[in-house]
Amino acid sequence: MTRALVFAAALLPAGCAGTWDAVTSRQFRDAPFKTLRNEIAPEDAVTVLRAQPARSGDERARAMLRLKEPARDRRSQDDQDAVLDVLARTATADKSVVLRNAAIDALGRFEDARAPAVLMQAYQKADGHGDAAGPLRPDAGAIVPIGGLSAGRAPTRGGLDPAILAGPSGFPDDTAAALRCRCLESLARTNSVEAARFLAAVAGASGKDVVPPGSDHPEVKQAAVRGLGKCRQPEAVLALAHVLGAEAGKDPSLARGAHQGLVALTGKRLPADPQQWVEVVQAGVTLAPEPTPFESALQNAVFWERK
Repeated sequence: MTRALVFAAALLPAGCAGTWDAVTSRQFRDAPFKTLRNEIAPEDAVTVLRAQPARSGDERARAMLRLKEPARDRRSQDDQDAVLDVLARTATADKSVVLRNAAIDALGRFEDARAPAVLMQAYQKADGHGDAAGPLRPDAGAIVPIGGLSAGRAPTRGGLDPAILAGPSGFPDDTAAALRCRCLESLARTNSVEAARFLAAVAGASGKDVVPPGSDHPEVKQAAVRGLGKCRQPEAVLALAHVLGAEAGKDPSLARGAHQGLVALTGKRLPADPQQWVEVVQAGVTLAPEPTPFESALQNAVFWERK
């Protein structure tokens, strides 16, 4: 077997992430040539996720990581709906944290209008407790307006099979917090109004009556502030200005994150003075053009140099 491992590793693409995991996995021991072939020329991700009976967790997780949104990959609407269904059930109900993370990451790459609602549901169910049944369509109860509905309100149930959706008995608090941070990162990538409003609620910018579960965890709140800085919506600027005013002199990391987000979204190089940013908001929010990857890297370098 040692020779087989060395031979397999030599054949796999150089620098391929997961190469060593593949050749040392149980799958490789059971079916070395199939595992090697799938590593060199991966099977179509949609086919893997739609397969019945369901493939192994490792295969599904890898498929989610390389998944392209079917609708943007010139696939059928049936593929789009089926894959979104799989991702929704996995993100909200799977017993594997690895699979939940993979599904949450994939949803953050989707432009489908249903993705933000699923991610909000995944956030609320990140502790692994309770019934995980839920819809694939946005529901008014799943969207949290600034100063409006409670984020704790559960979305309307859907017609998914409860047996399939039976969730785990519960995750440790740190694991739940990590899943929630991942949900917030993916929500920010959707660049939707709903995402900005939910991030604002987690960051504490929607009032004490709008408090999603887990938002009292420091890392979760920081993830929400970072997400607001990447969510290119006017609502995100309003929320960040509120966080800056509330946390200045109290929580340096949250205030610093809010300030960095305000600069990135508006392009205004103002100091971390809450009053100046209140004036910016009162004058009317205008988003700056989205920076190129090089400009973002340069801005981050300058920011950390000044710290």
